[in-house]
Amino acid sequence: MDSRTSGAVVVGVTGRGRETSALRFAADHARRVGARIVLVHVGRVSLPTVPGLVVPPTEAIDVAERIVREVAEELEELVGGPVAHHVVAVTGVPSQVLVELSRDARLVVVQHRTPTALERLFVGSTTNGAASRCHCPLVSVPARWEPPPGGTAEVVVGVHEAGVPWQVLEAAFSWADRTGAPLRIVHAWRLDAAYDDIVTHRVDAEWRAKQQRLLSAAVADHRDSWPTVPIEVEVRHQWPADVLVDDSRNASLVVIGRRGARGWIPEHLGSLARTVLRASMCPVMVVPVAGYASGDGELGSDVIAPAT
Repeated sequence: MDSRTSGAVVVGVTGRGRETSALRFAADHARRVGARIVLVHVGRVSLPTVPGLVVPPTEAIDVAERIVREVAEELEELVGGPVAHHVVAVTGVPSQVLVELSRDARLVVVQHRTPTALERLFVGSTTNGAASRCHCPLVSVPARWEPPPGGTAEVVVGVHEAGVPWQVLEAAFSWADRTGAPLRIVHAWRLDAAYDDIVTHRVDAEWRAKQQRLLSAAVADHRDSWPTVPIEVEVRHQWPADVLVDDSRNASLVVIGRRGARGWIPEHLGSLARTVLRASMCPVMVVPVAGYASGDGELGSDVIAPAT
């Protein structure tokens, strides 16, 4: 067990003023649950944009230590006083370091921004790399994101048939309960154009009614644990990623699942998770879940529709 990160909120940082939205998000959550914040900067011993330039490990560590100290000062300014925190300055690959620290953590928080093609490549690889293998939930916060005004915005969770995987639904319920937010539970589906019109005319109404019943039953199973969370259950005939990105405009959090390792297939992010992480306008929580079985065989937990 890593005593530095046990039960903590781990935040990946790159410099003062660069992850302000992620820091605010992490500080709010840490305050709600009484957790410590761990600020992590991973120094690089080689700079890919400067061919052949290698930074001595001792110099890289010095830079990393300076960065986390400066970000710690920013964190205290944001919360208006001292906050329980720890700093970690190491060298290596950022996504791999975050994955290792996630073993005992409560939550990993990162921030993504897309101002240039180069930063899209770098930040995307770090966020996706960590999200695909973290041992605890990871939240990716858009740069300059702030909670919508006018009260507590809803939590949106994308689920597969019958509300599975249950870990994703549970994470969404828990977050909505802690923040006092209403919960929207969404199941969406659509087929490729060559089949969608034919199948829709035959089964859309029947499918929608069936999924509404199954989702409502799944929600009822969670009512004893979270009796006060306002809930809306929704079944939509639309591309799942489009639904979640659209709903993110007015949400406080979108919750999705990540497929676990299955046999020789490693843990990875599906196309839906990658799209939502890239395009969501609010923070996205990626929950690690193991594969699960259904009558049609094992289903990946990173999809929320029969065909995505």
